Amino acid sequence: MKQLGSATSKNLLIVGGADGIGIWLAKRFFADTPEIGRITLADIKPLHASALSDECNPGARHIAELEQINKPIDAVRLENGSDVAEWAAVETAASAPARQLDLGDYNLVMLAVPENQIEHAASSILPQLGNGAAVFDVVSTKRRAIAAMLKHAPEGVEVFGTHPLFGPAVQDVVGQTFAMIPTQRASHEYDWLTALLRSRGAIPEEISAEKHDRYMLLVQTLTHYAYLVFGKTLARAFTSGDTLTESFRLATPPYSVLTAFTSRIIGSNPRVYAQIQGQEGSDELRRLFAEMARELAERFTQGDEEIQVAIKEIVDPFKGSDIVRAYANSVVLTDSVQQGYHDLLQRKQSGELTIVETSNPFSSSDIHLHVGIVAAVDRQRVEIIERQTIAENGKYYLAYDDESKIALKKFGKSARKKKIPIERWKIQRLYTPDETRKWRADHLEHHRRDISAIIDGDLDVEDICSTLMRINDALLSAEVDQVAESEWLGRYGIKNVLFRFTIFGDRDPQACVQDLRTRLAVFGMRTATEK
Repeated sequence: MKQLGSATSKNLLIVGGADGIGIWLAKRFFADTPEIGRITLADIKPLHASALSDECNPGARHIAELEQINKPIDAVRLENGSDVAEWAAVETAASAPARQLDLGDYNLVMLAVPENQIEHAASSILPQLGNGAAVFDVVSTKRRAIAAMLKHAPEGVEVFGTHPLFGPAVQDVVGQTFAMIPTQRASHEYDWLTALLRSRGAIPEEISAEKHDRYMLLVQTLTHYAYLVFGKTLARAFTSGDTLTESFRLATPPYSVLTAFTSRIIGSNPRVYAQIQGQEGSDELRRLFAEMARELAERFTQGDEEIQVAIKEIVDPFKGSDIVRAYANSVVLTDSVQQGYHDLLQRKQSGELTIVETSNPFSSSDIHLHVGIVAAVDRQRVEIIERQTIAENGKYYLAYDDESKIALKKFGKSARKKKIPIERWKIQRLYTPDETRKWRADHLEHHRRDISAIIDGDLDVEDICSTLMRINDALLSAEVDQVAESEWLGRYGIKNVLFRFTIFGDRDPQACVQDLRTRLAVFGMRTATEK
């Protein structure tokens, strides 16, 4: 068996990496991890080059995002558990891998296969790992997965379990919980991954496999079942002409949250939720759920007083602190439902430049950016007014306020006003002010102006540039291009300095230069003609 040693650059193999949480972790977590040198996506699906669809490795909807990753990635199609039938480099921003690795070359192996395949994957792959490697899983229950890994991983291979308690719909790991399940063979890589998760804003929670699986019956099986029952009831309760979309016009915060999470389950991979509903003990839990529903339904027919008594009986088994904490969580959830509306309404009132990223939530490859000002917003839709021209070099020329209209004319450009209605459900992201500034820096054609000034030789010109950047938000950059010294100026302790300014392309350069001259004069400088 190969001895790997303590490599600083780790090779990561993700088994079940074509879709789901495996490739999500590859893209959104491990791709930004400096210690990871290379990622291999292993699956039984054909490689992307063979079939341009989501039924391939990696899935077609991941290709655009993978192309932006600065990490070498390759993909293999497996047969008979571990035999490599195909191998190919995946296009990323990094240099492509030149060769296929052997299983013994991997420092980390993540098993992201369905639970009913964990035994087969472990028995096929783990015996070939090198001494010093580590294997962990991401399946929903732990006892079977931990037992399979301990059984088939050779001595000298580290073993532990993990469970990301979220799905691929989230943007990143910040604020997300990872159940961490150590074994008697968990060591350095377990500690490294736990610390890495914490440093990236995730919440690692250490727990035993047995206790984890007991709680998952409640946290996952019961919760998902309740959502599915609600969804089926809702579908049956709708009369002719009623629609879920129309019901959103009158939605309360609890209804918005409940329908949102029901839709999240209905719209995701049924295979994943089928496995969760097939856990040992789930039949008894669903029977109890149905029994409680029948009991409450009967008692609720007996009038208000009995309904109040029944609700009080639901509350009594819980401690007061449990209720307070759960209520606080509900406030956070309902506030988050309204936050997007508040943010868009604030943009409408301020008239500031707004960038909205839209797409179908189930297709990350169909992403559009809308750049303009918010003209109208309600619960269901937002209207963006766009006025822009895009040059052949890909640079934008915008007019969204009085100053940007002046800047547009100075570039000799014109742009027609366009109203773009956007359904709220299509909005994936509203750019923050910092993200909007960065977008402007990257995508606008900017103005460049020089100002020559005579300064006292003791002045710190670099500090002056920093000060000007802080007090004038029209500036993209300010720097000293040159400091010219002459004999006659030196007699008086003064120098001639050329300041070079880059002004955002949607700001009026003439007004900005006038402001800069005024501020330089405050520092005791005399400015010459503008270049």
